[in-house]
Amino acid sequence: MSRSGASGPRPASRRRILRVAPRAAVALLAFAGPTLAASAAAAQSAGARTRLDLTPPVLQMLHQMQDQAVQLLVQTDPDRAAARVSDLLESVHQVGLARLPDLARAARVRAVDRARNEDFDLANQALAAAELLDPERPANSFAAASVSRLEGRYLASWGWTLRGFVRTFRWPFGRYLLLEGALLWFLWVLLVAAGLFVAVQMATKGGALVKDLAARLGGRLPAAVAFALSLVLLLWPLALPSGFAWLILYWSILLWGYGSASERVVLICAWLLLGAVPVLLAQQRQRLDVALSQPAMALGSLEGGELYGDLFNDLGLLRELLPESVAVRQLVADVHRRLGQWDLARANYQAVVKEEPGNSAVLIDLGAYYFFRRDYAQAIEQFKAAAEVDPGSAVAQYDLSQAYRESYRFEEADLADQRARGIDQQRVESWVQGSERVVAVGGGILRAGEIRRELAARLRATSSATREGTLDRFAPIALALGPLILAVVLHSLRRRRGYTEAPLDLKLGSRAGHRWLRVFLPGFPSAEVGDGGRGFFALLMPLVLASIPFASRLGYRIPWGYEPGPGAGWIVALVGLAAYFAARYRWDLAHEV
Repeated sequence: MSRSGASGPRPASRRRILRVAPRAAVALLAFAGPTLAASAAAAQSAGARTRLDLTPPVLQMLHQMQDQAVQLLVQTDPDRAAARVSDLLESVHQVGLARLPDLARAARVRAVDRARNEDFDLANQALAAAELLDPERPANSFAAASVSRLEGRYLASWGWTLRGFVRTFRWPFGRYLLLEGALLWFLWVLLVAAGLFVAVQMATKGGALVKDLAARLGGRLPAAVAFALSLVLLLWPLALPSGFAWLILYWSILLWGYGSASERVVLICAWLLLGAVPVLLAQQRQRLDVALSQPAMALGSLEGGELYGDLFNDLGLLRELLPESVAVRQLVADVHRRLGQWDLARANYQAVVKEEPGNSAVLIDLGAYYFFRRDYAQAIEQFKAAAEVDPGSAVAQYDLSQAYRESYRFEEADLADQRARGIDQQRVESWVQGSERVVAVGGGILRAGEIRRELAARLRATSSATREGTLDRFAPIALALGPLILAVVLHSLRRRRGYTEAPLDLKLGSRAGHRWLRVFLPGFPSAEVGDGGRGFFALLMPLVLASIPFASRLGYRIPWGYEPGPGAGWIVALVGLAAYFAARYRWDLAHEV
């Protein structure tokens, strides 16, 4: 889940966040403690059900985090509550992570709940805590917008809403889902626009089509019967399942001969789109199956420094799905190292080195294991091997100097230190000032892209048994080419008899009401003069604007954790539609008349 604004609805610096945070801890109360407790308990009980090994010391650490959450729950003193927040964040930092999204979610819920009860001070404190526990999350801004709105500060509410969307684009997973959802939404809009284009064609040219059908049938049947039968021939697809869609497709074939060259181009593009959509959706579904899988979510959480309840279980599942993956083994080794499970880390590092002898990051991390076990001879060997593989590694040279120094080989230590400083003086100074005995690399997370590709291949392989048959694979091609072939054949058969001309009623109408009809019936004037491209885009633009409030339903719901208010989409849609129809009145139709 996400989090709220930095210090509440009012913009504030990080200094104010730190000042307000002590009281914010108290604001969590019944929401915060159980949420983190459940999260920590899920990880703590992982020994019985997780697929990633956790040693007793690690389980004890997670249990301590649970106790800290419970103490935060019952704490009413602001200073002591601040200490509990600090302890929780310190515990997370010990395992190389930085965020507690579950606890931040509880803070956001508490903030909005307090705001509804007009306790805005407590609400702002809870928002500050959420930002401290899970910084820069879009949901923090959206929750702050809700609090501002409840407080009557509408301008601030809009500011926080805008900030929430900006944060969404900065959030890798949110940005990914937003773009995938936008693709799905736009495909729906294009299909609907194509359907409306065909409907407009039928509205402007359907009279001529009915006359031609009635004329063909009128030689043997009474005029009324021929007319009724013509209507049946035009509407029979409605009796089929998904009849409306089949009706639009059927009409597009019948209207081919009545359209201009540009209108036929639009129809061809619509048929190609109809054939491409199933393929595009299948490919998108495969991507989302990977992105939303538990292992991929765990991988993303590691990249974002998040600790949630099932993190270790999901990482274990990743290892089970890709047991032969060297990249996954290195990642798991890094996780064990962060947790202080050095023996488990060493076993995995050695397995990686066996497969990838030139992996300098693993050699350095393996050397760090021996260093902390005071086996300095082995540590020196590993660091020297890493330096040979990657001569430009300041980490390898610095760690080598440290290992030499612990072995009382001071001249060699000074030489290695000089080489490290020659490669990257600034980083070496930061390690010295931070009293870093040795520096581990942890290159497993840098292979996240490789792991995702392996995971995608694995998931595709496991779903191969349920893939579509040959007929299903060729169905999109049939949808794209079939209507074109039928339309051309039908047109060639009917061309000798000619086509009835459709009247130009709306486009050239001179009555006062005609101009407003042309404004508010986009696509009709262009259809009457055969301008297919302008007619299609005249339909597409208002449809895009009108569908903005429903974009989340037509696309994919982003797991913000706290949703933005619905007002933003409606305001954008209404303002955009007003501007569009004003432009049609002043510009588009002025050129057409």
